Amino acid sequence: MSYHPEQPDSRPMPPNYSQASGSQQSYAPQGQQYSQPQTHSGQTGSGGQSGYGSQQAYGARPGYSSQPNYGGQPGYGAQPGYGMPQMHSPAMFDSRSLPEQAYGPGSEQFWMAHEPDRTTAMWTHLGSLIFGFMPLIMFLVKKDESPFVREHSRQGLNAMITNTIVTFGAFMIFSFLGFMLALVTFGIGMIIMYAAFIVPLVYCVFYIIAAVAANKGEGYKFPLTINFVK
Repeated sequence: MSYHPEQPDSRPMPPNYSQASGSQQSYAPQGQQYSQPQTHSGQTGSGGQSGYGSQQAYGARPGYSSQPNYGGQPGYGAQPGYGMPQMHSPAMFDSRSLPEQAYGPGSEQFWMAHEPDRTTAMWTHLGSLIFGFMPLIMFLVKKDESPFVREHSRQGLNAMITNTIVTFGAFMIFSFLGFMLALVTFGIGMIIMYAAFIVPLVYCVFYIIAAVAANKGEGYKFPLTINFVK
């Protein structure tokens, strides 16, 4: 069997894709330069688009710094509190302008008093049982600060003045009657003058009722009281 080597011209050649497919446009001449890296210095990036450096910077956009921040907005401290009326109307500092809804059960919705104001008004009445001038002191201190405390201290002050006047008058009257009866009853009639102390006992009950109402946030109008202080 004879060996016939293949001639060089008969060796199969690889196909020429460039000739088969025709002339193609190179990728580089187009407006896109893929080989160039995208930079932040304003060079042209992929697809001819401007890089991040040519775009408007993040800090230049209207970010959070240009928007009103939380510090510029009115905080919770500037808003009216939950337990207070939204505004203290001047009418609330004048007892003559107060409606009937400001007193008695259910009046807590009218006053909407804070817990410190309730406590202050309560101790104003309870302090009157020990130190009689407590309503006067609290009225002078709180009359321009808290309408609720002002009204309770005003009511207590009027009750204190009325109590003093009525007790003194009752003591004078019962003392005279006791002296007249003492002449007939050999001095036993003088006991009647102690009936004058019934008046302050009645007002002590009023002070306790007013203290309970103040603790509930309700307004209270003292009965049998002359409104000396408006």
